[in-house]
Amino acid sequence: MRYLKITAQDRSANGRADTVLLHFFEETNGAEDRLVHKAYALDITADGKVDFQVGDVNNDGKENTKDERLLKSFADAFLRLNWFNRGTTWERYLKIFTEDFARDGSPDTVRLHFHEGVGKPSDQSIAYTASAYDTNNDGKLDWLVNYDMNNDGNQDAVDQQLVMVLSTTYVKFNWR
Repeated sequence: MRYLKITAQDRSANGRADTVLLHFFEETNGAEDRLVHKAYALDITADGKVDFQVGDVNNDGKENTKDERLLKSFADAFLRLNWFNRGTTWERYLKIFTEDFARDGSPDTVRLHFHEGVGKPSDQSIAYTASAYDTNNDGKLDWLVNYDMNNDGNQDAVDQQLVMVLSTTYVKFNWR
C-alpha cells in the first residue's frame, strides 16, 4: 500500500505552521516503509497561504506547474487544519491513503488518519480520522465523514470543505 505522510511545522516560532512536508511512502511488511519521494511547501509571509512549493506530487516523473498548483491547493488546506509541530519536531502528522473496495483501479475511499507519535504509523498513534467516499463508483467523492478538522471546537462546513479538498487533491496525486 502507498500512503502520504504530511507534517506541518512552525519553524519560525510564531505559533502558526509555516512548513508543510510531504513524504510519499510504500508500505512494507515487517520493515521500515520505503520513502519514494518528497515535496514541501512554505508559508514565508505567515498569512496561512503557501508562497513557495517544490516537488513532483502527481507522480508523473517531472515537476511542473500542474504539480505547483496541486501542491499549493493541498498545502493551503493543510495549513488551515491547525495540526502542526512546534519547531522542527515530527510528532503530529497526517497519513492519507486510498482504498479500492470495488477492485476496479479507482479509489472509492480516501482515509485521513491524524497521528501523534514518532515511528511507523500505527493504530495506537491515531488521534482522530476522517474519510471521503465515492459511494456510486463514478470517480467523484460524494460522501464525507469528518470531525473537527481545523480544531476550532466546531464541526461545520469548513471541516467538510477541508476533508474534500485534501481528499480530492490527494486522488490527483496518483499515489495509490
